[in-house]
Amino acid sequence: MPISNDQELTKAVAQASVLVQDIQNYCSRKLRDDSKINFPRGVIGTADSYREKCPGYLTADQISSCAYGFMFIDVLWWLLSRTDLVSVGRQMGIKSAIITIGMLLEAALWVPDLPKDNVLSKKSGAGVKPRLKVAKERGWISVDQYTALDGLWDHRNNVHIKFLENSERDLYKVEHVNAPLDALHALLASLKDWHTAGRPA
Repeated sequence: MPISNDQELTKAVAQASVLVQDIQNYCSRKLRDDSKINFPRGVIGTADSYREKCPGYLTADQISSCAYGFMFIDVLWWLLSRTDLVSVGRQMGIKSAIITIGMLLEAALWVPDLPKDNVLSKKSGAGVKPRLKVAKERGWISVDQYTALDGLWDHRNNVHIKFLENSERDLYKVEHVNAPLDALHALLASLKDWHTAGRPA
C-alpha cells in the first residue's frame, strides 16, 4: 500500500530499517544477488536529460561523462538524504559529491576555439577561479552563485591527501554541495545559451 500520511511513513521507515539490517546481518560481506534490495526508481536522472544541460562546445564523450557525473550525484543524494549515515561515511559521501561537482565545473569552463589570451580558452593557463570570475563579470552567474562555486573549488582542493595537514572530520557539510550544485546548473544554462547564440564576445 502506498504511504498516505506521516504516521504511515514513520511505520514504513521503521519496518524497512529492520529488514535491511536483518538482510545485512544474515549476508554479512558475502556477494549475493538474492540479497539486493531495489534501488528506488526515479531518483537518478537519465543520461539524456543531463546531456541536454551541457553546452555544445564539449565533445560527445565529455558530455556523456558530465551526464554520468550528475547521475552519480543523484546516487549520493539518495544515500545522504534517505539514510542515517553519519560520521566518516557521511563526510566521504559529501566529499565525493564536491569532487564530482568540481570536475563538472572544470570541464564546462574550458572552452575550445577561443584565442589563447581569453581566460576561458582551453589554451589558456588560467585556473578555475579566474574563469569563474569571468563568468560572474559576464552575468552568467550571480554574486551568490559565484561565491558558492568559489567556495566549492576551495573544498575541492582539499582532497589531496598528500597535502592534508588537518583532519577532514566534520569539514564537509551538505550546504557545501547544495548551493554549488544549483549554481552549476545556472552556469551550464548560461554557457549553453552563450554557445547557442554564437559565443558573442
